[in-house]
Amino acid sequence: MNNSNKMAAILSNVSSSKNLKPLTDVRPIATLPFDCKYRLIDFPLSSLSNAHVDNIFMTFNEGETQSVFDHLGSGGEWGLDGFNSRYFVYIQQDFDRLKELGKDYFAQQLNFLRKSKAPYTVLLGSKFICNVDLTAVLKIHKLAGKEITTVYKKVSPDLASEYDTILRFDETGKMSNCYVNQLEDPQEREALCLNLFIVNTDWLINFIKEMQDLGELASIARLIRVYMKNYDVNTYEYTGYMSNITNIKSFYDANMVMLDPQNFTSLLYSSQPVYTKIKNEVPTYFSENSKVENCQLGSGCIINGRVKNSLISRGVKIQDDALIEESLIFTNSEIKSGAQVKFAIIDKGVVVENNVKIIGSSEKPIVIPKGTVVTADIL
Repeated sequence: MNNSNKMAAILSNVSSSKNLKPLTDVRPIATLPFDCKYRLIDFPLSSLSNAHVDNIFMTFNEGETQSVFDHLGSGGEWGLDGFNSRYFVYIQQDFDRLKELGKDYFAQQLNFLRKSKAPYTVLLGSKFICNVDLTAVLKIHKLAGKEITTVYKKVSPDLASEYDTILRFDETGKMSNCYVNQLEDPQEREALCLNLFIVNTDWLINFIKEMQDLGELASIARLIRVYMKNYDVNTYEYTGYMSNITNIKSFYDANMVMLDPQNFTSLLYSSQPVYTKIKNEVPTYFSENSKVENCQLGSGCIINGRVKNSLISRGVKIQDDALIEESLIFTNSEIKSGAQVKFAIIDKGVVVENNVKIIGSSEKPIVIPKGTVVTADIL
């Protein structure tokens, strides 16, 4: 890539939602499992990798980095282990503490941007599952000649959560305003900001300095969303597949719709590949007694029971006479003989004992926390 197209990235993974507990008790939203083998953070990292962005500044919440380092490793799958590649992981609360002490809380970000020598910076998060072609967005950004380009998708209003940012346009199609989603007059289709921006790095450096002087929040991503209505902003409409992960039901639905080949192909097998941590495991084994209909399965599973309309992650064991329907089963869980699991999310390393029933509904899937041994029915 020639230097005039070079981009650095600030990837913010600090959004949290109490509506995603207990799935996020032990991990950030960024490392929530998706579609048997992916994590949510794979989508922004793959977008960056496909656009040859190899300088990434990541922020996470305190106490949430263990699963991140386990997943990222050297970053090789996303091209982050090269001679000139660098990724940095910082803790959001460290910046908050610097702010409280009256110190320069954006010093690390400013240092990163100056050293990157990239004319453009991408700012993005991990809450939205989408596969954005950043090279195309950069092209539009350069053509428009403005300081900020934001990416949005037109959605029905119910797909936006209360803290999401909604864009509004004037009659010429130019962004005229943006709101936190508590609109009195929702429109038929809202322009949902995907918290993804390409900005001119020099402008961003000045913006960050200005925010620090004002004593503003220690979060660049949130500040851009709050202040962008004060600037002449260019917009880019994303028309591909998108899921907005805001609560248990939206997370469950985002996974379940991957059973539709059209959704699966448009998200994961477009011209923009999605990369994830490589695991070399044995293939999944299906016994003669097993019956599997309309499912996706990771590698290394042993299937003896019946599985229908479900997503089964790596290393799961399903014993004889067990029945799984409309469920997500995460890595290394075991469903024992005669057990029934319907409309549920079974987190990693769960054991469902013999003949136990776990039955939720499509509106309220039951979540079994990581490592639980379930010995009694949950209905």
